Amino acid sequence: MSPEDLPSDADVLLQTLKGEAQTLVRSPSSTVAPPQDGRVGRRALEILKGLVFDPKALTDEGPLGQGGMGVVRLAKQVALDRHVAVKFLRPEHRKQSDVEALLSEAWLAGALEHPNILPVYSVGLDAQGLPVIVMKRIEGRTWTTLLRDPAAMAAHAPGKAPLDEHLRILQQICNAVHFAHARGVVHRDLKPDNVMVGEFGEVYVVDWGIATRPGPCVQLAGTPAYMAPEMLGGAGATITERTDVYLLGSMLFEVLTGRAPHRGETPQQLVSHVLRSSPTLPAEVPEELADLVVRCMKPKLEDRPESALAVRRHLEAFVEHQGSLVLATQSERRADELRELLRQPTCDATRVYGLFAECRFGFQQALAAWSHNTHARAGLDGALEAMIHFELKQGSVQAARAMFAELANGDAGLSAALEAATRREQEKVNELERLQRIERQLDPRTGSTVRLIVSVVVGAIWAVSPMLGAVVLPRYGDFEMISTAPLALLSAVVIAVSAFRTKARTKLNGQLLAVVLFGMVVQATFVTSWYLANGDLGRYAVPVLSGFWFVVSGVITVSLLPPMWPTALAYLLSSLGALWWPELRFVFASTGNLALIINAIAVFRRQGPGP
Repeated sequence: MSPEDLPSDADVLLQTLKGEAQTLVRSPSSTVAPPQDGRVGRRALEILKGLVFDPKALTDEGPLGQGGMGVVRLAKQVALDRHVAVKFLRPEHRKQSDVEALLSEAWLAGALEHPNILPVYSVGLDAQGLPVIVMKRIEGRTWTTLLRDPAAMAAHAPGKAPLDEHLRILQQICNAVHFAHARGVVHRDLKPDNVMVGEFGEVYVVDWGIATRPGPCVQLAGTPAYMAPEMLGGAGATITERTDVYLLGSMLFEVLTGRAPHRGETPQQLVSHVLRSSPTLPAEVPEELADLVVRCMKPKLEDRPESALAVRRHLEAFVEHQGSLVLATQSERRADELRELLRQPTCDATRVYGLFAECRFGFQQALAAWSHNTHARAGLDGALEAMIHFELKQGSVQAARAMFAELANGDAGLSAALEAATRREQEKVNELERLQRIERQLDPRTGSTVRLIVSVVVGAIWAVSPMLGAVVLPRYGDFEMISTAPLALLSAVVIAVSAFRTKARTKLNGQLLAVVLFGMVVQATFVTSWYLANGDLGRYAVPVLSGFWFVVSGVITVSLLPPMWPTALAYLLSSLGALWWPELRFVFASTGNLALIINAIAVFRRQGPGP
């Protein structure tokens, strides 16, 4: 049925009501009762005429209330010494049809023996042949009172959330309705006015006056403010168990909004509203309950939940999920604080991480309690996305990537931003590793132990050999020239072997090795070539060679190892001293090489052993 067709359909239905149409608007919460065929009532009446009803069995104690055609009085049942409620017909409603209608309701309710259906203790006829219905007396109030009076609700369930108690009541109603459906009975007038709640939490569905068997509905019946479209009657309208499912949804709508679902200022508007049946609930209504209302109140029977039992199970699931929903709501407040903090130009990182930890834990706990909590999942994803942007801004790509892995559905734009940040971070890591490799290659501590040992060994060789020269020189006049070449080659071998046997092959050590080996080879080559071409240098050998090693150690100091400057200075002084005081040249030569040993030890102690 399209919306544009509704006015004409409403007009057709209103034509069948004639003068009763305005009554719908004036009292949309009142029950519209269809004509009864009277068969059940007539049968009950015939049976009861043959039974004796003893009026002395009851002691009247005053009125309790009255309804459409009946009055209810409080009485004491003498035989059992208990208070009961007794229903009679009002004086203006004592026609044969009224008698049959009341007896029909009593018989039907009496046959539905269920903890949530008001018990009928007995049925009889008084001396005038009018029905007397004896029922359980409920010490409580209508559900309508609890829905509309917060004080009454607080007194009924102190310390309990009103929604929790209303859902408990509705679950009990579902039990009664499902039982009735199993017995082939559709209530057809479920509304808060027809639900009684006892002082101890008992819930009773009452007023089965227009209950019926499933089948065609040719005339409007029910309460307009709550009724399903098929209850308006008309061609093709059918009453089934899902009609009561609709009414359960209507009552849930009132629980969640504080009002009945259907309204209108004119009969046309009210009927059109019923036919459309498209309830709109406030945004703050829990999504799970809002969805249940919408499904229960679908215009088509087949689109509604299959039974009152299914409705009850949905309500039970919601109650079970309440803890999860509460956790999600509380966590969302922390997430809002987090987002507000992150919007500021500068923010306290400690506070950021604290808020994120709180809301993240809350959302995770909510999902642990109910994995299908979409509110918690969306809240967690929102908090994660906010923190991913924050971590990317802080340059913490690893943390951002870990959070992105937690997202249920990662945003494509966020994924691209994360990939770009990952590439930039990797470039930085590569550059850092390159610089670290360079640093390791140039770190003077690497191989320092080997350098110390080599320096001491080579220095000792060259410190001892000049002192031998003072002893050997009188016998071998060219000792100074002849001895230096093999000593240089021996030193070169020691240095080369130590270099190749160590793992500390860094760029710095390689350059030191190259310079020292080059020096040794140059010394050996120069001395040998000079000796072969010009003979012995005599007393100039020490000044020349010390001067040469001043140049070599100076190059090392300036370009490779600045802490070795004392060695370069010692070689310079050794060269000058040997030149000025030739007779002490061997002492000066040994002193220069001893300086190398001392300098190497001092550098090693200051820098420490290498990694």
